[in-house]
Amino acid sequence: MPDKGMMVLEKVMDIASYRRKLLASNIANADTPGYRAKDISFRQEVIRAMEQIDRGQRAEQLYQVYETVNTMPNRDGNTVNVDIEMAKIAENSLTYNTAVQLYSRKARMLRDAIKAR
Repeated sequence: MPDKGMMVLEKVMDIASYRRKLLASNIANADTPGYRAKDISFRQEVIRAMEQIDRGQRAEQLYQVYETVNTMPNRDGNTVNVDIEMAKIAENSLTYNTAVQLYSRKARMLRDAIKAR
């Protein structure tokens, strides 16, 4: 049976990776008239994935994307605030990197335990 902790960390990395793509898309469209900034609720997606893992279900990769309301839209209807998006990317990168480090440590511990036998 797969290790639940590793499954959760894998899902955290998947969610953070998807969120990074959304946030990068927001920045890429910062000058696109009428573009609405998008995001996902990282916390809600992790909770949903953990519930699926607890029920023994394969965690879905369908995320609930919503339009963010960071600031008032520009005159052209664009809602991207590059400073806010960059802060979100920095936070998301920390989350992703932490999950990678934890996953690596857990994998190393398992490998060492197998070698010790």
